[in-house]
Parts: sequence; structure tokens; C-alpha cells
Amino acid sequence: MATDTRFRAGTLHYGLWGLLALVGWLLVGELGIAVRERWAQPIGLVVLRNVGASDTSIALLLSTVPAVISLLLVPAIGLRSDRCRSRWGRRRPYLLVSAPLGAGAMLCVAAAPALAAWAHTLLGTWSPGLRRLDLGFFCLFWTVFEAAAMTTVALFNGLVNDVMPHGLLGRLYAVLRIAGLGVAIFFNMSLFALADTRLFELLLTIALVFGLSIPLMCLMVREGAYPAPAPAGAMAPRASAHTQLLQCCSQRRHLWAFGAFMLAAVTFSPFNTFSQNYALGLGLSKAEFGTLTATGYAVSIASAFGIGWLADRFGAVRVATVMMALYSLIALGGCLLVRDGAAFRGFYLAHVVMSGAYFTAAAAMPMDVFPRAEFVRYNASKDIMVALASILVGTSLGPLLDLSGHDYRLTLASAALFSLLCLGCLGRLLVRAPIAATEPACTLP
Repeated sequence: MATDTRFRAGTLHYGLWGLLALVGWLLVGELGIAVRERWAQPIGLVVLRNVGASDTSIALLLSTVPAVISLLLVPAIGLRSDRCRSRWGRRRPYLLVSAPLGAGAMLCVAAAPALAAWAHTLLGTWSPGLRRLDLGFFCLFWTVFEAAAMTTVALFNGLVNDVMPHGLLGRLYAVLRIAGLGVAIFFNMSLFALADTRLFELLLTIALVFGLSIPLMCLMVREGAYPAPAPAGAMAPRASAHTQLLQCCSQRRHLWAFGAFMLAAVTFSPFNTFSQNYALGLGLSKAEFGTLTATGYAVSIASAFGIGWLADRFGAVRVATVMMALYSLIALGGCLLVRDGAAFRGFYLAHVVMSGAYFTAAAAMPMDVFPRAEFVRYNASKDIMVALASILVGTSLGPLLDLSGHDYRLTLASAALFSLLCLGCLGRLLVRAPIAATEPACTLP
């Protein structure tokens, strides 16, 4: 009997059951990433609010610092990963380091209050104060966690690109997004309201899930054989981020793609960073805000697979363009109409649903526009551009919000502006011929 090998990714061949097993183990890895993305930032914001951090401090720690980490760290590790050849492949050796490192840092975040109390007692009259020490330890360990987590996410995407048949990437990312949204719904419906009273337990859970799920995935997912890397030289691992970026911008199509990713990031990040503060300032409770978020995620789950199928059928760039156009109308309406809690509820639901639709559609977009053989290098160069935009917007918006008396409508105005600019880049990307596929598309029977 002939072996079922109808699906192919490089030198890897899968039958239907092998493909389903691959998706299952990638979902295990996605669990760790989803817990980091869906649980960690809301809890981090709770901690910062509890210690009285300003909007400027919040923007710096939750937006600007991760962007700087991405700019300095991810491109260098991505290039080394692209060139790595080992018996474990080129992604898994790095993932097996970054995920446990992130878990250890999150354990230290959970222990920050105890460490602050110990340091406060030890320093005595030299202590800057218990609250400042608590904030200092939190910022230190949170930064290490973000560095490890962002590296892990970049490598995970590289692993997906290497092992998954490209004709199924849209639907795979839809499935991964459904899983991530399920994790988010569970958190917002049952755990978010406990963030003040069960903070240590929540941080401990994040550390354990993040630190165990990704290594387990690495043990069960195998990588194929890769062609030999390009000769050392301009492409050597020690190349600077600036040099690497210039090399990746040699085609104008890549420039428009970088612009689209960069503008999409700054379209959503300001409001996402401050939406909790915005809601609480308008009189919504944490429980109600969590319920609204969970409701929006439930709608996103219902639509995710359909959007993923459309991305596979018509192209991720086309579908992402449509979703961004719809979001720009929502952002403009929110900027003009949101004045109280009732208006915020409707806008926030629309924001969660439509921004989620864009992220689902755009998840496979890097695979459509970047060369597969050096995907993480190109994707990391995209992250450089996203980081630069996030640094600029984050460092500008935080002080602006403090000076404006916490007028969070400014985040909606920025979303409307940047979404329109992003549409321009996506439109230019659509009219340029796509890079030729390196392998035939795969379709489900």
C-alpha cells in the first residue's frame, strides 16, 4: 500500500493524520504564546496601575521597551537561526533556550514584591521606598521576560514557516488564533477580575505554561533538511541590524510590505495599551471590561476559520486590505462618537472583532511576501521597522496623554490616521507582482 504523502513542506512529507498531528503539536506551542500575549500584558497593566505608574511609564514599559528589544535582539537571533544547521534543526535549539528563560523571568516577576520587601529591609534608611523597589524589580524582570518571549514568538513563526505546507497557512493561523482567543476568553471571563487578589498565582501559571508547552512542542515536531546557508560575508551572523535591513529592502515590494506591517502595528497598539485605563475611566468595572473582551473574542472565533480560508483562497494581502479598510471606518467613528461608557462598549466590541479579523487575515502575509529560505531574517527585518514605529509612537503618545489629562480619545485618532496610511501601503503591495512560490500550494481533500 502506498504511503499517504499528499502534503509537502520542503523535505517534509505528511499524510492527513501526520498533518493533523503537526497542527496539534503547534497548538501546544501556541498555548504558551497565547498565555503570554493574552494574560501577561493585562496583568502587567494591573501591576503598573497599582503602583501608580504614569501613562508615560506604561507606554514605555509595555510598548517602547518591547520595541527596543525587538530592534536589538530578534534580528540577530533570527539571522543565526536561519543559518543554523543541527541535528535538532534550526529553530528548535533556540526555542529550547528562549522559552525556559522567559519562564524563569516570569517567576522572578511573581517574586518581585517579596524581593522588594527583602531589599527594603536590607537597605534600611538607604532604601528608595518599598513601592519604588517593587516597580524596579518588576521592570527589570518584565524586560527580561519580554526579550525571551519576543524571541520565542519570532522563532515559533519561523518554525511554522518551515514545517507547514504553505497552501494551508491561512487556515492554520486561523486555528491558532481560535486557540489563542479561547485562552483569552477564559482569562477575561474567569481570571481577570482576580488580578488584584491572586496576582502571584496568575504570574506563576503564565511562567509554567510558557516554560513547558513550547519545549514539549519542540520535542514532538521535527524539522526537515535545509539547504546549506549562503557563504559567510555580508550575511554573516555578526551583521548589524542596519546592514541586514538594507539587504532585505533591495526589492520595492518588501518596502511596501514593511510599511504595511509597521503602520498596522501602530494602528492597534496605542488603543490596546490604554483600553483598560480608558474603560475604567469611563466607569466600566474590570468584570464588565473582561466580559466585553471575551464577547468580542467569541465573535472572532466564529469568524476566524472563514477568514483563514479566504486568505488561502484569495491571498492574505487582499483579505487583510479589506479588513483594514473596515477597521479604518470603525476607528474614525470611534474618534468622533465615543464620549461615555455606553458609546465605548459598542466601539470596543467592534474594535476587538475587526482588529482580530485583520490579524487573522494578515497572519500568513509574511509567508506570502518574504523568501522562505531566509524567512526569519526577512521577518526580523520587518520587526525592525515595526519596532522603530512603535518606539516613535510609544514615546510620543504616553507624554501626550499625560499632558492632555488622560484624553484617551487620542488613541482612537491615531488609529484612524495610521489605518488609512496602512491602507495606502497595502494597496501598493497589491498592484506589484507577488514573489513566485517556491513550492506548489496544498489543499485539503
